[in-house]
Amino acid sequence: MTSIIIYLIFESILFVAFALLALTQFPHRRATKTSELSSGAIFKARLLAGVLQISILIMAVLQDGEGFGFLLWACLLPFSACSVSLFLAWQPTLLAPLSRLMVSLEYCSVNTHLDGSKNR
Repeated sequence: MTSIIIYLIFESILFVAFALLALTQFPHRRATKTSELSSGAIFKARLLAGVLQISILIMAVLQDGEGFGFLLWACLLPFSACSVSLFLAWQPTLLAPLSRLMVSLEYCSVNTHLDGSKNR
């Protein structure tokens, strides 16, 4: 039972990763009725999506071993991608909150300290 919950969590994280990748493209952002992203925010979103995908691969391998972990990850990837395309085709406004959250990546700075001050 716990492995099913873990697999659902893996699927959810991969769904978010593919949604991030899809929402960096102009037609999908227009479908969600959100503003266009800067090139820096697009890069950060794509980098975050890649990190999420690789981290799920690592967690799947650690959870179930090399053979089944990689197979599980390879089977979850197309399922997640198809789920995102279904959401974009059926009801793209369901991805609008994530799309709006991506706009905050434009204002996110690596040089921000914990107290909120920035390096100058």
